[in-house]
Amino acid sequence: MFLDIDIKGVTCDSRKVKPGYAFVAVKGEKMDGNHFIDEAIEKGAAVIYTGEQPDCLPYNVPVIKVKNPRVTLAGLMARLYDYPSEKLNVIGITGTNGKTTTAHMVETIFRTAGFNTGLIGTILIKAGNKYYPHMLTTPDSEHLQKYLKEMVDKNVYAAVMEVSSHGLKHHRVDYIDFDVAVHTNITPDHMDTHPTLEDYIKIKRRLFNMLPPGGAAIINTDDPYGLALVRENARPLILSYGLGSKSSITASSIDFNSTGISFTCCIQRSFTNMMGNDVEAQEIPLELQIPGKHNVYNSLASVAVALLYGIEPQVIQKALNGFRGVWRRMQRIYDGRFTVIDDFSHNPGSYEAAFETVQGMNYNNLFIVNAIRGNRGPEINRRNGAMIANWARILGAEEILVTSSRDVVEEADRVSDEEQQAFMHELEKEGLQVGHYNLLEEAIDRVLGKACKGDMILLMGAQGMNKGQDILMDKLSSIVR
Repeated sequence: MFLDIDIKGVTCDSRKVKPGYAFVAVKGEKMDGNHFIDEAIEKGAAVIYTGEQPDCLPYNVPVIKVKNPRVTLAGLMARLYDYPSEKLNVIGITGTNGKTTTAHMVETIFRTAGFNTGLIGTILIKAGNKYYPHMLTTPDSEHLQKYLKEMVDKNVYAAVMEVSSHGLKHHRVDYIDFDVAVHTNITPDHMDTHPTLEDYIKIKRRLFNMLPPGGAAIINTDDPYGLALVRENARPLILSYGLGSKSSITASSIDFNSTGISFTCCIQRSFTNMMGNDVEAQEIPLELQIPGKHNVYNSLASVAVALLYGIEPQVIQKALNGFRGVWRRMQRIYDGRFTVIDDFSHNPGSYEAAFETVQGMNYNNLFIVNAIRGNRGPEINRRNGAMIANWARILGAEEILVTSSRDVVEEADRVSDEEQQAFMHELEKEGLQVGHYNLLEEAIDRVLGKACKGDMILLMGAQGMNKGQDILMDKLSSIVR
């Protein structure tokens, strides 16, 4: 696949081509890289890789036809940076919900244990002491391999990575040497990308199929789809977690309160860790400063990873007891006359986890401000609306304020008329008190005008609510002044 020539760089973006670069013509959902081959050659590309038939392309540089240009791009980038993942302990975390919090928990434990760490995920990218803002769960391979190389240069020991279904489907994580793969849960999501749940599971399974002999798969066995992920790869160690009695790592004496959880993490059966040492059955008391049953699961998964790498129980306990949560994951952003909680709810499973957590909290009236999920199709919005409608009655929500967030979203997250109608229909047919606002700022103005002492405001939604807490806190600060 790769020509034995001195390549100065690799890109799939013709605008970035420099003399001596390899240009990979990737056919995307909106743009076709094959239309920019001329431009790449004019800028000095030394070789072209394409999925098209090269005999039809009369160019004066080598043009190589490949089966999958995305796979080729990942391979070329890995080779360019001397296969950096082979020099790191790479921990991949996949699932519908919980990836971000679990990844941050794992990174916190390793850092508390004194290791130099890397983190690649939805909120940020961290390479040692260097931080980069980021909003894609899994970067494209062109950037991903570059970040991994930077981690190697900064002597990172453990690289923790959120691995999305998009990242797997589009081969962004090909040519990455994963040592551990973690499964959080699987619920319906990304219906615009995956035609069926079976297809979604099949794509998630790719991560576990990439594990080498001696690698480890950490599976949530309370999820009915968990074990299906390791059906095709019998080589790795399989370590299970969950609240069921059959799990290797479970929790007992769980006590929920409005701001956190205390429980005992129980290692029920001994196992051999990545260093070849035995981890004996034991108990680790934990007192988390973040709420929600879902965070019990996230904690158990992170404990499993830590124990696999020989981190002492007291270090795990210190790290998790001091963990303060993640941006927009049931984040309590204001606790004054009323309470405001912000959550990145974006599919039925994440909405349910958030509402289950709120059910154990005290408030007078509950106001839900929700951003419709744009550019993801009517079906996921219909399901999200149905979940909110169901829980609104259970929680006694005073009012639901729905926004299309047209004042803050990029074009890629713009809400269509069909998505808005599907979402609103589920709420309106239940006879709930609902208002729709085109602008996020309008919805926040409305809720701040209604919330009284002892009430709770829930800011919910994906990209359309990412600016919500900034807008709300700015308005609150002006009210105080």
